[in-house]
Amino acid sequence: MDKTDNLNIPYILPSQAQKHVTHNEAIRALDAMLHLAVLSRAVTTPPENPTGGDRYIVPSGATGAWSGRETSVAAWQDGAWAFYAPREGWLAHVLDENRMLVFKAGGWTAAAFAVAIPDQVGINTSADATNRLAVAAPASLFTNTGAGHQLKINKATVGDTASLLYQTAWSGRAEMGLAGNDAFSIKVSADGATFRQAIVIDPATGRPAFPSGAQGLREQLTADRTYHVAPAGSDGNDGLSTSAPFATLQKAIDTALALDCARHDVAIQLADGTHAGASVSRPLLGNGRLTIRGNETTPASVVLTGGLSFANGVHAKVSGLRITITTDLIHALSVGNGVTLRIGRMEFGAVGANADHIFCDNPCKILLEDNYTITGGARRHMNIGGGGSLSGTGRTFTLTGTPAFTQFAATSHCGTIALSSAIVVGSATGSRYIADTNGVINTFGKATTFLPGSTAGTNPAGGIYA
Repeated sequence: MDKTDNLNIPYILPSQAQKHVTHNEAIRALDAMLHLAVLSRAVTTPPENPTGGDRYIVPSGATGAWSGRETSVAAWQDGAWAFYAPREGWLAHVLDENRMLVFKAGGWTAAAFAVAIPDQVGINTSADATNRLAVAAPASLFTNTGAGHQLKINKATVGDTASLLYQTAWSGRAEMGLAGNDAFSIKVSADGATFRQAIVIDPATGRPAFPSGAQGLREQLTADRTYHVAPAGSDGNDGLSTSAPFATLQKAIDTALALDCARHDVAIQLADGTHAGASVSRPLLGNGRLTIRGNETTPASVVLTGGLSFANGVHAKVSGLRITITTDLIHALSVGNGVTLRIGRMEFGAVGANADHIFCDNPCKILLEDNYTITGGARRHMNIGGGGSLSGTGRTFTLTGTPAFTQFAATSHCGTIALSSAIVVGSATGSRYIADTNGVINTFGKATTFLPGSTAGTNPAGGIYA
């Protein structure tokens, strides 16, 4: 045998002449194959000016001096290309790819090794039975191999947990993931013992909820909402049930105005008892309607001692209330610019001096949607001006106790009152009406004595009663 078994390096034979030739050939082979690192495996044409020691893996389709030498290692040695045929298991580092290759089954492929991994791995720290992989380092990197990269955390059943836990001094402070269900959530803790949910995302709808509230974000409704108000309630409650009502109507209104209604309506249900008045300064966000509702069977059971004021395009309805006010200059219902107000079954009690039951001096729309009762006097029961309108069809106004008015109905500055097929039960004292400065009162042909009062109505300065 004149060559070695693995690298095919020639032996110096006994009594051989020119022994140095064989020895140098062996040295050249070792120099080419030991610690094999080739410049590339993609060059098909031999370089014109190679440097001594340059090595390449000859690819398919090679030309020139490399033709027919596919898979061999071509080494530039002593001014010529030497070729070394690889054997099974040879390893080569390809420098321009920074990749380790292995010669296997007649070709060069990426090197892969079957390595037995222990069931616990600690890198710069100790692993344990629970934390089987533990790393102590300033950072950990998971990167791609040319495209994307996913970090997967799998759990066995819905009731299990798949999450990331963030700690301070080994005490939990924040957790995100699937904690005991399939809703993605983020929760936080100040002490590692009590956790509060910050965000919960419904897996069926993708809608996020903020159980602890959210600054700068509005809750978006997915259905109509009702808030409850009771004299014995608390404005610290959420108002969402009769067992946790707000204490004041204004708190319920302010809470409704903070919503994104997304075209859903909001109702405020007042429990029997006495309540203060309130104001609605703007419409619900999302074009929903606001209803303020008391006891629609017995309106006298829910008493407002202050007025309700609506402004800036509010769309609202009031029903089931008795309004009685002792303070001067406070209207029972004050309707501002662009408002649409629907009035259901009501009871209007007495209000203070120079105040009206229903007042408007801007363009607005007031719709009478039910019969109601008048039990107390006011400067005017209806006072519509400034281009506003009040209308009702087939409504019955029941007056008890002969309430006193300066005028029962008043219009001015193109305001209109339109009462079709109305019925008046009972009587009042004072003038029946005044239609002033192009105001219009339309009873659809009723006599000038139709509206309640003890003296005749007037229509100065272009006013019309019809």
